Amino acid sequence: MQINEIEEKKQKIIERFGPWTAGSIHLADQIDTFDEPHWDARLRRFVQIAADLAGKPLEKLRVLDLACLEGQYGIEFALHGADVLAIEGREANLEKVHFAKEVLSLDNLELALNDVRNLDEERHGRFDVVLCLGILYHLDAPDVMDFVERISKVCGKISIIDTHISLSDEASYTWKGKTYWGRYGKEHDTDATSEEKLAALWNSLDNPKAFLFTRASLCNLLRHVGFTSVYECLNPYEYHNPNWPLAAEGDRHVVWRDRITLVAIKGRSQPLLSSPITDASPEIDRPERPEYIEQLPCITGVSRRRSRGLRSRLSRFLPGPVKAVLRRIIQ
Repeated sequence: MQINEIEEKKQKIIERFGPWTAGSIHLADQIDTFDEPHWDARLRRFVQIAADLAGKPLEKLRVLDLACLEGQYGIEFALHGADVLAIEGREANLEKVHFAKEVLSLDNLELALNDVRNLDEERHGRFDVVLCLGILYHLDAPDVMDFVERISKVCGKISIIDTHISLSDEASYTWKGKTYWGRYGKEHDTDATSEEKLAALWNSLDNPKAFLFTRASLCNLLRHVGFTSVYECLNPYEYHNPNWPLAAEGDRHVVWRDRITLVAIKGRSQPLLSSPITDASPEIDRPERPEYIEQLPCITGVSRRRSRGLRSRLSRFLPGPVKAVLRRIIQ
């Protein structure tokens, strides 16, 4: 596709559906979906997680991108050669993905206009990597619990879950005999019309409120629906620009206090051979407010006061360089 043809089609998309609001996707020489391209630290994080943990090269993966918005993450995996299914509930968003797919000649990217709450193993199959990025906190209970269970059923290896969480356990919901804690957040006015809800591109499709899990409850839910272990990704570091996506060069970086990236692994529960009593004991839920043991300020069982005395007595017999090392160790 020629440069002028890409620009012309891009403008037609903008005239009909509005400008891009999320990912800045590079389309061709000096052409991005945004006129002023911007970075997204999460892009590096999600691709690196999959490359490190999926157990296959990226080009061998089958990837599911849920509520893909304007498609950057699914497009990134498709550019690496993965077979990608991207599901999006709004036509305005999906048409922008269609446009990028056409420009980039991504025959390995399949698009579906659908509500992610309709995710079904029989219909969609199973995936090496499931991307659940920025959607979980837009769903209400019990839909959000059902949705996580559906993710588990289609996940063959790893699910990457990037989401806001609740920092307080002010509300609860009981699903399938288990109680989960968090808080409710607003998505739409209760009297909003269907057209108004559809026009709110970054909100839920229909539910006026959403249930945000606490960290503990989300981890518990992932275990309850069949994931064998859950990890939090700390590196690559995820940071943002307070003026994102219109970020000026040199703007300061910020982080979300209430946002996390979890990696849920779909494996096989392992027996424990050296400790029958541990093997027979049930795995417990993570408590909402755990009690912590304060670590004693000591080294090899020596209290801080005694260690100072030990350092003082030993220092009389040690050369200067060894004293310096000892000071750093025994504090």
